[in-house]
Amino acid sequence: MLTILTLICSALFFIPYEKHFVFIDSETNEVTARVPVVEERFKIRYTHSIHLSDVIESYRLDKDGQLVMTELEYEDFNIGMPSNAGEGERFVEKDGKYFIQDMKRKLPEFRLLVGDVDAELAFLIAGKELDLKKSLERGKIYTFRAQRLSIYQQLEGVNIYE
Repeated sequence: MLTILTLICSALFFIPYEKHFVFIDSETNEVTARVPVVEERFKIRYTHSIHLSDVIESYRLDKDGQLVMTELEYEDFNIGMPSNAGEGERFVEKDGKYFIQDMKRKLPEFRLLVGDVDAELAFLIAGKELDLKKSLERGKIYTFRAQRLSIYQQLEGVNIYE
């Protein structure tokens, strides 16, 4: 009986169950940082490298755990920024800012370059702003996605939400 209980407890230790947003080092393929999914919606804010103005990308998780880009907010639409919305989307200008709204762009994951410059890069969720430049190594590329982690996997990387 004790052996069966030990096997069950051991198995539970390795079964992925809790959903996290993870930053995976592209070179080592290891989870470097993670954020528990405390809310289905989040934003990434960064300073555009040419315009030096803020860009805010808004996302949500769909029922299948895919990332869905829902809105893009920016101040300049010259180099590297769209000047209009795609099919089914809305382009809005308000208070000197541009918005592409009603986006439904599904992504299983995306790559995130943490530039080696003093520009902002933040992850916003549940009223918290997490400075990714403090948690991730500058000059590296990370794969970002949502995935379920086991207790064992949660020992990897740093929970940057705490």
